Amino acid sequence: MFDLETNIKSWSDYLRARGTLEETDVLELESHLRDQIDDLTDNGLSEEEAFLISVKRLGSVSLITEEYSKVNTESLWKYLLVDPSDPEAIVSKRRDILLVILLSLLAGTAARIPTLFGVEIGSITYFKNLSFYILPFAALFLTLKHGGSTKQRGILAGIFAVALITVNLYPSLEPRHTEALTAIHLPILLWLITGVAYMGKDWMTSKARMDFLRFTGECVIYGSLLMLGLMVLMMFTAMIFQSISIDIEPFIENYFLLYGGCAVAMLTVYLVEAKKSIVENFAPILAKIFSPLFLITMLAFLTVMIATRTSPFSQREFLIGFDLMLVLVLGMVLYTISARNRHDTKNIFDYLNVALITVAIIVDSVALSAIVLRLSEYGITPNKLAALGENVLLLVNLAALLVLYIRYFIGKIEFQILETWQTKYLTVYAAWMAIVVFVFPVAFQFS
Repeated sequence: MFDLETNIKSWSDYLRARGTLEETDVLELESHLRDQIDDLTDNGLSEEEAFLISVKRLGSVSLITEEYSKVNTESLWKYLLVDPSDPEAIVSKRRDILLVILLSLLAGTAARIPTLFGVEIGSITYFKNLSFYILPFAALFLTLKHGGSTKQRGILAGIFAVALITVNLYPSLEPRHTEALTAIHLPILLWLITGVAYMGKDWMTSKARMDFLRFTGECVIYGSLLMLGLMVLMMFTAMIFQSISIDIEPFIENYFLLYGGCAVAMLTVYLVEAKKSIVENFAPILAKIFSPLFLITMLAFLTVMIATRTSPFSQREFLIGFDLMLVLVLGMVLYTISARNRHDTKNIFDYLNVALITVAIIVDSVALSAIVLRLSEYGITPNKLAALGENVLLLVNLAALLVLYIRYFIGKIEFQILETWQTKYLTVYAAWMAIVVFVFPVAFQFS
């Protein structure tokens, strides 16, 4: 049974998801569509016939969004670099920029304070607290931008405060394995908590969580570019001052790097938030380029490993490296999923995703067996147990994605089911991160 309202809503949602249309543009096009449907139904056509003809008359969605993108892309740069004409928009933009500057200075000062008490920047203690210097300020910015309530900001501040106090009250004994695990896992946990600030009151919904995954991917891409620019600026600054025999390395290390790094983090959040996915095609293109390259690399690795009958998994360093690679592969898979429109038909990148997931499952299974072997031979340590848990979580995640993809390919489920399952699985990662950060030190007596 054809449902006209459902189909109009799906068509409008598809326009929104293209990322090149403003909400007013979508509503205007939807109004034109409804007018044409009304005219055709008045002339005796069925609702389904009127809908199909009206959509055809309006033209291809790709052509519509392409034309709008020419205007809106220009508007984006005007929005980011030039004051808009609307007085309210001017005030809002300037307020946001001042807020970013203020929060960057506060974050840089927070990052500077430990060094005043003798904590070296490269030490594990400093690295363990690194996320506290930036993420609370990013969370505050996002709650202010997304209209978060005072209660929500208070809860988030309480979580950050409890985490800060707990991890710093825990003693650290040699060989300090649990402290190193805390330093690695705590930023991931706190970033997921920061995601609540981004998602606002909708943080329990699948759509909001998928938006946060997309937001995370864009932050990684654009943050890396901004950080690269900061590195170039630091090297240039050091070089020109060195030419006049002035050593400014202490200034760069103690001020430029700290304040500049915090500014890059805050600026990344601001830019990704400000552009509202209008030019979000850049990051998905990177994912689509590197997904097949990673697939080829991993296939070549497995082929050579089988042909030569050698395995690198007996060495701890290789296990850590392969775990990081699996996380990166999963990240590319998830970002490709988050950037995909649920109304799109099956395409080559879906099949590439499945192939990448399959190869990653094989690699993860081999790595998992190596970890179990090492546990049986050398006993349980914090690092091995953390690696075991993470490999199990990755294996379950990848296997479930593979099953859901197969069911999607054979028409058993809609793609939205795959997205919903993946967004719910984020809570599993958050729970494991919390266990490693807060339970492992106690269980292993802070060693």
